[in-house]
Amino acid sequence: MPDFALRVAQAADAPALADLANQYTYQQLSETERQGGFLTGSFAAPALQAMLASVPGQVAYNGQELVGFLINSKLPAERYPPLVQEISQLLPRLFYRERPLAQYRWFFYGPVVVKQEYRGQGLLQQLFQASKRELAGRFDLGIAFIAEENTASLRLHTQKLGLEVVGKLTFEGTAYVLLVFSVG
Repeated sequence: MPDFALRVAQAADAPALADLANQYTYQQLSETERQGGFLTGSFAAPALQAMLASVPGQVAYNGQELVGFLINSKLPAERYPPLVQEISQLLPRLFYRERPLAQYRWFFYGPVVVKQEYRGQGLLQQLFQASKRELAGRFDLGIAFIAEENTASLRLHTQKLGLEVVGKLTFEGTAYVLLVFSVG
């Protein structure tokens, strides 16, 4: 098993992050490949740099090879794509532990990617725990959204990482599950 080197993502990582992310988008993967999970949308380095500047994320390397990442963000709603803007508008009406999500110190969790050949080795769990340690004391909750048809990612996030479902949303004909986790 490789010894992964994890660290906080830097703005200089954004081009490599965009390259890796765009290899795992819904559009780029075959139906069979999507069974292992996929990302929604497309990713550009400047947008990822803005996300990284707003909330620290994590990267994982095996030697010089970028093998995974976890990006978090908290940007003004208008800087996000329309799907995320719509999710942002729902936060006052979604609850976690009997409080509206909007009342917490929250951030968006994701996108996350682990290269296919490194999956099943606990790397996402390592990135997730490193991110929670980095953000403890600054945020209460991470908020994620995953396409309902992305069953591999939903299963991993709910069963292995412990995210809790707080709602659903259909946007442009695609159903999304909204999830949260406590940082502390």
